[in-house]
Amino acid sequence: MKCPMETRDNADWLVDFASGKLDAAMRAQIEEHMQACPACREFAVGQQTVWQALEDWEPAPVSMDFDRRLYRRIEQQVSWWARLARPLNPLWRHAVPVAAAAGVVLVAGLLMNRPAAKPVAPLAGTEQVETLQPDQVEHALDDMEMVREFSHLVRPDNSVDPKM
Repeated sequence: MKCPMETRDNADWLVDFASGKLDAAMRAQIEEHMQACPACREFAVGQQTVWQALEDWEPAPVSMDFDRRLYRRIEQQVSWWARLARPLNPLWRHAVPVAAAAGVVLVAGLLMNRPAAKPVAPLAGTEQVETLQPDQVEHALDDMEMVREFSHLVRPDNSVDPKM
């Protein structure tokens, strides 16, 4: 048997051994291994100590008025914001829906009252010339050169017919 502590395979066997969940054959194998392996023996003893402590632990009994005292304490711990907003709660319940409805009516009125935008057609016979700065032209030419070099790298053979 390989040591579960060294290989980390089947380390849950040691936990099951300590909790008493193993069958007799596997338990005998683990006990035989632990006689020769101090690391597994130490781990199993530690686990057995934990399991025994859990079995011996008894929780304190809950008093009959526990729920009542708990709910009273929860009610007493109200945040400052809740205390400040408590008098305004009736106002908020009525004012918020009214304000929302008024806002919807206002936006609808503004949208309906707005005249439709008409596209402006360019005047016939007027030409506009776009001016470019020399550095813009230079950057455009540099970009075109970079694209041309890239296309040569991607397709080194330019003799191939593009229709194929």
